[in-house]
Amino acid sequence: MILSRSTSRMLLFMIPPLVAVFVLSFIIAPAFAQQSTSSQAEQYLNRRVEIWALFYRGMIAAFVVGAVVQGSIIYVGWRFREGNKKNFIPSQSTEGT
Repeated sequence: MILSRSTSRMLLFMIPPLVAVFVLSFIIAPAFAQQSTSSQAEQYLNRRVEIWALFYRGMIAAFVVGAVVQGSIIYVGWRFREGNKKNFIPSQSTEGT
């Protein structure tokens, strides 16, 4: 199946959010797991440590996703800027008509 140029570009811009959701699902999944055998004080400390670890993993994922989105915005702005030679449309001369 041959995709049109606009469809392939749309798919290209949909890949980073899908990758982010995939990665975040592995980061958030341990938050719902429970430990079966340990004392009450040990559970409290382990939960606190796990919450902070989850927070830091989420922040790393957020920074990575933010960097990808910001890089995409910069690329699109640079690629489709007004002064780019590839976007120049020559004016048609009407002198000969």
